[in-house]
Amino acid sequence: PQPTDLVLESSYTKGLCIPSGRESLDRQDITMQVLVLGATGNLGSRCIPALLAHNHSVVVFVRSEAKLKQLVQSAALDKCTIVTGDATNADVIEKTIVENRCDALINAAGLAAPLPYQEPRMQAIVNAVTPATVRASEKLGFPIRCWYLGGMTVLDFPSLPGTKISS
Repeated sequence: PQPTDLVLESSYTKGLCIPSGRESLDRQDITMQVLVLGATGNLGSRCIPALLAHNHSVVVFVRSEAKLKQLVQSAALDKCTIVTGDATNADVIEKTIVENRCDALINAAGLAAPLPYQEPRMQAIVNAVTPATVRASEKLGFPIRCWYLGGMTVLDFPSLPGTKISS
């Protein structure tokens, strides 16, 4: 910020600046550092170019960087930070959020309806991502916006214990 800029310090704006001579922020002035989990899937791979088109910075969290490079154009990936890891590892997710100072997280990881021979991972992913995000938010000192995509994420799976999310 310039000395004449007004710095907003609410929990929603987290240090955004209104340049001097302007009364408010335009939509294009608001950008976020967004962590995308599950970027090799249908939803996640579509989030990357959409976020970049809106001038957000993107951190991509995937199990396979090679698969990501097959699905997403290199021109888009060149603008991203790529982190390889397992979406069920809360410590690695928390570290990624903190090191990249992410403002938001999009979880598109996990299959909503795995094939009969596959083990469901959705609940394990949610059980890792949610507390990792809460801890990262506490360390960073600002709220992190989270979007869980895929529909089934918010539902309980039959025969699996439910998830209680505490603040």
